Amino acid sequence: MEFSMILLFVVGYLAIALEHVTKINKAAVSLLMTAILWSLYSFISPSEAPVQILHQLGEVSSIVCFIFGAMVVVELVDSYGGFSLVAHIIKAKNRKLLLLILSVLTFFMSATLDNMTTTIIMIAIMCKLIHDPSVRLWFTSIIVLAANAGGVWSPIGDVTTIMLWVKGNVTAEAIIPHLILPSIISLAVPLLLSLGKVNGNVLADPEAGAFEEGEKLYPQVTRIEKGLISVVGVLGLISVPVFKAVTGLPPFMGVLLVMGLLWVITEVMYTKHKEIKESNKLRIPKVIKVIDLPTVLFFFGILMAVGALQEQGILKQLAGLLDSMTQNVYLITGIIGVLSSIIDNVPLVAAAMGMYPLVDPAMVEAGTYAAAFVQNGIFWELLAYCAGVGGSLLIIGSAAGVVAMGMTRISFGWYLKNITWRAFLGYVAGMVLYMLIF
Repeated sequence: MEFSMILLFVVGYLAIALEHVTKINKAAVSLLMTAILWSLYSFISPSEAPVQILHQLGEVSSIVCFIFGAMVVVELVDSYGGFSLVAHIIKAKNRKLLLLILSVLTFFMSATLDNMTTTIIMIAIMCKLIHDPSVRLWFTSIIVLAANAGGVWSPIGDVTTIMLWVKGNVTAEAIIPHLILPSIISLAVPLLLSLGKVNGNVLADPEAGAFEEGEKLYPQVTRIEKGLISVVGVLGLISVPVFKAVTGLPPFMGVLLVMGLLWVITEVMYTKHKEIKESNKLRIPKVIKVIDLPTVLFFFGILMAVGALQEQGILKQLAGLLDSMTQNVYLITGIIGVLSSIIDNVPLVAAAMGMYPLVDPAMVEAGTYAAAFVQNGIFWELLAYCAGVGGSLLIIGSAAGVVAMGMTRISFGWYLKNITWRAFLGYVAGMVLYMLIF
């Protein structure tokens, strides 16, 4: 039965990758795949399946709610011209220079925000500046690479780094100086290899005057009101990590707080603007209708499918197989990084943490294999790097990539052909730099 689950996941994954050939929406495939996988798991563990599926549902739903809420907030801010204003502030007229600026902004924003939120914000800004669909694909790809690389070296960046930091496997004072240079190299290599694909200048944006009267359908809404919506939306998203740190609640609650606050603001605002036709009022329910729900459902389906493999213990068996094949720390973490582009890196890292317990430094000798597993050991730092950067090897290998697929229609096949090899060279270059230093 386990073999059937693995085979089904591989077939479903191929169907998702070949969406442009089969013409079957990836969301439909992921939902069908997760339903069958959990059905198979229920035959293997009939007593545990009902409990475990609710456990996985709780974890996956928190991520899906976060993505949904963030997409609604970003769409609302964008509709009122908030991102047009930011795009107008960025003065770069050359596409190469613009790509460099957006990459650096994304890299450092992702270190404080999570990579999903950063990706959503930066792609929204990019779309205001780049109108050529083919060029957008290159910008989108580099933004995804920058978001994933930027989250690696910060203890509050990527979710896998957060896991290692919270559990005490790494500390902030060690991981920041140790991983920031490899992370920069992992982005710099594919970025430099892609600059030749974005020749030319940025065209003048007719929407650059974000808050000019007469913009779109909302001429009666004042600049102050548009500005309030934009400021509350952007600052609210940026403050989500602070909300999590203060309350201890999952990040999606912070996003829903921002969404609810904006909903109230817009409702109160339109009670004053009775002269605006109801059909022209941009309320939250109208924004929700334009959100790419199939992408949200795809994300739900693929995470639940991986959850079924995790509950059956297949991922942990994979970690054990790696350990039995080799005790080379670089090879083990390198393989985990590559796998994280196929399987969600969160359960992979969780499985690795369960497979390799934290070792007391007093119990091992320096330079031995076991020494790699002490706090701030080579294994844990490489695991943070490989799991985060490795997710960029495929477009569906990270939350940032999945969100980007929904926002810009970038396809699995295009990314595989044009970006994967560039991202892999950066991935290896970062590992080599880490080896040279440590």
